[in-house]
Amino acid sequence: MNKAILSLNFMYSMERFATAIYRIQKGGFKEAFISQKMNFAVDNEWQHASKLKKRITELNSKPTGISVLFQMAGSTLGTISRCFGKPLALKTDLVIEKRAVKDYTYFMNTLALDDQTKLMIKSIIADEESHIKNWEESIEVLKVKTTG
Repeated sequence: MNKAILSLNFMYSMERFATAIYRIQKGGFKEAFISQKMNFAVDNEWQHASKLKKRITELNSKPTGISVLFQMAGSTLGTISRCFGKPLALKTDLVIEKRAVKDYTYFMNTLALDDQTKLMIKSIIADEESHIKNWEESIEVLKVKTTG
């Protein structure tokens, strides 16, 4: 299997990881501002996973079965981070999203990818950057709420 397919499968697995984290965490946020962003993130990350899965198939390969393990790990991390409070959950999300942007950018710069795949990844990077902004804003909302 070539590096591009391996990388797409890794990205697919990580999107399932992120989806599972947000799906677990979202129930812990009663603040409408954050809850809406969590619900959007669940849907958006699942869309990323679906796009990657479709692209892997279009490139005549199969999505990895290991992705279910990533999803299980995401559920575990989502549960643990939720238990330690909202700020830590959001800080965990920030770390994950920043890493996603770093990984996607690395893949874009180092792999031989076709134009369609590059456009898809650029779109995903833009979404991940918006998640970063959302989690940073949400952390600030929580700070104001606890100090105000």
